[in-house]
Amino acid sequence: MKALYKYAPGARASRLEEHPAPQLTPRDNVFIRVSVCAVSAADLQIYQGKFSSTPPFIMGHEFVGEVESVFPGVTAVAPGDRVTVRPYLYACGQCQSCRDGFPQYCEKKQFLGVDRDGALAEYITLPEEYLHKIPASIPDNIACLAAPMAAVAGELSPGLLRPGDTVLILGSGLTALLALVAAKAAGAQKVIIAGVTQDRPVRFPAATALGADLVVDTLTQDLPAVILEETQGLGAHLAIETTGTEAGVNNAIDCLRVGGRMACLAQSQRESIAAKWDTAMEKFLTLRFFHTSAYTEIDRALKILEEYPRELKPLVTHPGRLEDWERVFETLSRGGGIAGVLRIRPL
Repeated sequence: MKALYKYAPGARASRLEEHPAPQLTPRDNVFIRVSVCAVSAADLQIYQGKFSSTPPFIMGHEFVGEVESVFPGVTAVAPGDRVTVRPYLYACGQCQSCRDGFPQYCEKKQFLGVDRDGALAEYITLPEEYLHKIPASIPDNIACLAAPMAAVAGELSPGLLRPGDTVLILGSGLTALLALVAAKAAGAQKVIIAGVTQDRPVRFPAATALGADLVVDTLTQDLPAVILEETQGLGAHLAIETTGTEAGVNNAIDCLRVGGRMACLAQSQRESIAAKWDTAMEKFLTLRFFHTSAYTEIDRALKILEEYPRELKPLVTHPGRLEDWERVFETLSRGGGIAGVLRIRPL
């Protein structure tokens, strides 16, 4: 089978290779033919040599596929089912992290496409308990975004996002736009996207098409002034920070009202950043950090993707075939796009 193989550490040490198809086992008991696989931020960092991993392995984890066969005794899925997966596998269920509801931090867990072979390949085998059936109405190119949507939607809990809120989202990449969709689905009254000038050609129009009430260029506009004008001088109820930058964090603090809430969804890739700590304290802000997700919200994410009233095609700016992988990876690495999706199985 064809597979995108990370064959060595470092930048661009990846290539399309022929590999034997995986075999069913009592643990990896579902054999799946992969239809499409999204190119995630982790995949790009692996390609760039910036993500901690131990090659060699097949890349990819955000996929849609069709079950072809199952090991005896499998009951959760059957041949012909269209499925996606929770990417963190093999959590023990017994350690303190698992018992506390954080199986993604289990020392025994493996990350699909990082710790074991992934889904940028024609076939994959996986445990039945990590698979989720996909409604027929969701197209492949959108259904493969269920895992990142689950990470975002699971973090926007009812206590954090309340119906009628004005929500400010810092950033306009995939995480930000999925947060836009999730916030609207959760009942936000107004959602404002704040990006930069280079986002104007692709990301800003996509945000508007997906339902953003306003998009702001923080390099040419005074974001706090815009937010105050949009909120009768009060500020946003909730800020969702997806850039991981010092400017993004401090813009969020400045734009929130007294008693506001802030969700940080991105790492800074730095040991520390300077934040307006006293301002946050004086405003009585609630601050929550989210590094990763338990991916327990996949079914809810699929429901959002299925029922969202707007067309979600703008999320996928770089479709291609598996053979086009290098072009898609290079284009996304230069920034400005949103999501790349590679088709493995021909239509």
